[in-house]
Amino acid sequence: MQKIKEKKMESDLGKLFIGGISWDTDENRLKEYFGQYGQVMEVVIMRDRITGRARGFGFIVFADPAVAERVVMDKHMIDGRTVSKLIVIVGLLHTLKMSFRFCCFSSAFLHQPSIK
Repeated sequence: MQKIKEKKMESDLGKLFIGGISWDTDENRLKEYFGQYGQVMEVVIMRDRITGRARGFGFIVFADPAVAERVVMDKHMIDGRTVSKLIVIVGLLHTLKMSFRFCCFSSAFLHQPSIK
């Protein structure tokens, strides 16, 4: 069971969220564009379940996690549109921990009794 968890964690290494891409951009175009930075292992563009139309964001996984770190430092124009968000995914467990901390902090902040 430990090996399965480690494999899942490794798959998040080198993963990059890409937001603000053109609805006309497809997986092959993203792989071609980001392939200039390093070996691209996987590309997924998120699509509407009903229409199949691209939703304007997706994910890329690089073979070398250091490549994802370098990619976010540059500005990118793909198919005439500037990519608005590039975020390195550091792992599901870390993301959940950060979300939980933010949720608890926000909740405590919002419900703090006023002092008179």
